[in-house]
Amino acid sequence: MTAGGEAHRFHLGGFEGPLDLLLHLVRVNELDIRDLPIADLARQYDAYLAMMRELNLEIAGDYLVMAATLVHIKSRTLLPQELVAGEEGESAADPRTELVLQLLEHQRYKQAAENLQAMDSVRSLIWTREGGVPDEFAGEEMLAVDLFDLLTAFRKLLGRLDEEAKLKLVRDDVSVADKMAWLADLLDRDGFLRFADLLQALPARIERIATFLALLEMMRLQMVVCLQSRQLGEIRIVRREGVAPALENETS
Repeated sequence: MTAGGEAHRFHLGGFEGPLDLLLHLVRVNELDIRDLPIADLARQYDAYLAMMRELNLEIAGDYLVMAATLVHIKSRTLLPQELVAGEEGESAADPRTELVLQLLEHQRYKQAAENLQAMDSVRSLIWTREGGVPDEFAGEEMLAVDLFDLLTAFRKLLGRLDEEAKLKLVRDDVSVADKMAWLADLLDRDGFLRFADLLQALPARIERIATFLALLEMMRLQMVVCLQSRQLGEIRIVRREGVAPALENETS
């Protein structure tokens, strides 16, 4: 996969961090944040890191620190109680406590930020043209989709689509920049795109990965917004109002 002759390297700095990934896992698995199943959480966290590496996403050091932290907490929970008890013989502290406190604080921060970005504000980013909200979205309260919602949907779709297209091959010269221009053209023509239909239309894994990276880049540049009407629901992609494409300058 190429972008201007080199492998496209996507930086996560403008998106979420490791605490956001953990909160995402808590949310989609409907876990009690105060009683985390660390072994399952660590396994799923590692699976996401593996997916991010395959997509050539640049994983910051704090993601790896969190992975090591989860392993450390998991190892402490497996030790006999008497080995981790204090010198005075008091009951050992729950090794998950510090992480739980960090997650609760980060969760409060995110909820406060989300309250500041009420749905009216989200709508105003994309539906300010004459005519108002398109019929496709009428009567729906759309929720903004984050990076890990997209990764979750992409992992599921990629696995299913790969099974359906094992024999389809393309040359390994797919450009992320070209896919950004292609997505912009589709949005200009159709108004919005369904994430699942978009991947379904592509013939091979490398094209799906390039398109996913193109979508992330367009989100980072605030060219598009991804929305869903409910948690884990269908994801739809809409162009942000008033944002000029400027693809050549941003992707060169």
